[in-house]
Amino acid sequence: MGKYFGTDGIRGKYGDNLDVELSYKTGRAVAAFFGGGSCYIGRDTRVSGPDIEAALVKGLTDGGADAVLLGILPTPAVAHITVSHEAVCGIMISASHNPPEYNGIKIFDGFGVKLSEEQEGGIEYYIDNLPNVSDVKGKVSNMDGAKNEYIDYVVKCIDYDFKGLKVWLDCGYGASGSVAREIFEKVGTKPEVDNCSMRGEKINAGCGALHPEYVRNSMKGTDCRVGFAFDGDADRLSVVFDGEILDGDSVLYNMSKGMKLKGGVVVGTVLSNLALEKQLASDGLRLLRTSVGDKFICEMMTKNKYNLGGEQSGHYIIHPQATTGDGILSALTFLKTLCKGGKLSEPVKLDLCPQKAIAVPAPPTIVYQSGFIALVEKYTENLRGIGRIVARYSGTEPKVRVMVECSKPQLVDIILKEFETYIRS
Repeated sequence: MGKYFGTDGIRGKYGDNLDVELSYKTGRAVAAFFGGGSCYIGRDTRVSGPDIEAALVKGLTDGGADAVLLGILPTPAVAHITVSHEAVCGIMISASHNPPEYNGIKIFDGFGVKLSEEQEGGIEYYIDNLPNVSDVKGKVSNMDGAKNEYIDYVVKCIDYDFKGLKVWLDCGYGASGSVAREIFEKVGTKPEVDNCSMRGEKINAGCGALHPEYVRNSMKGTDCRVGFAFDGDADRLSVVFDGEILDGDSVLYNMSKGMKLKGGVVVGTVLSNLALEKQLASDGLRLLRTSVGDKFICEMMTKNKYNLGGEQSGHYIIHPQATTGDGILSALTFLKTLCKGGKLSEPVKLDLCPQKAIAVPAPPTIVYQSGFIALVEKYTENLRGIGRIVARYSGTEPKVRVMVECSKPQLVDIILKEFETYIRS
């Protein structure tokens, strides 16, 4: 992580560690880093979105760049339009799955890919060392057809008629509410759409991808078998099938069964369950792991031309159709894999290796303390051959995250308890 960037852009509580001043400086820095040109900007429904957008736009135009406003759209829509309109970069104003009081700034290059750590470092330099205001100010414009362009693109990518199949959608009061109903109707489903109003003060609050139980409970007593929940900017997906919440690794595996995988590879992360790796191996396929974050998955996929990757949190990338997580495209890809003649087959449910994680509020310096490092080294050795441990500082929240996976379930809670006690002490 850098000074301002985490694993998924700049993020924080609005008015605290993310405010209009930092937003303005970021706009100036982006204009300097990319040398002007057109920047396409979208946002989710958060109440703080318009203020951040205004400050960001002023920074961009003061730096000599043009700002094209897309309105409320999913993150993958911004990435797609950035590429299709040959912009120098795209920016999404969103804190993704975080609560309403948070917001963030995600930046894509001209290929629709999230910036590398080196590129983020360059922007951070300009944030702290603002160049002079440009003699020629940039222009501001609105793109009226952005929503329809993305809708038509996803429909074309799926190229399938679901013949009136009933689906349940939870838009989480986020950006997917602007496009989800129309996309699902255009591919032939009959969607029941929940939480689709533009209510930014309620975004992700007890609904959306982090709360799939909302969809599960809403579907009870209906004849709808499958439900999808999207997070605030619709780059993350959760799936409910026949009243059961599917884990992210099972969703990814089922998607793999409907695709011709390039190189026989699925790209996952260090958190992907061992069961996914074993099941893919039994199919003659490989799981390659990256650091946590869909940008790292996309980086490996782009470099090696792999076409499917994802993480258990619900980010799935179908390349080259998408260059970042796309919840709606992933939902339809999953559905297409299971749907034959308008009827759904049962998804494969992986027999997961026991795995638990904790996220404990703490300053980032704690992961460098000798006591914390000693704990990691101790359990890395103790779990050798029977499991593994992943300890890291979150790139999206001020928390330490520790994941333990072990074939002996009784050890998992013991190890996590020791870590939590140390972090809180």
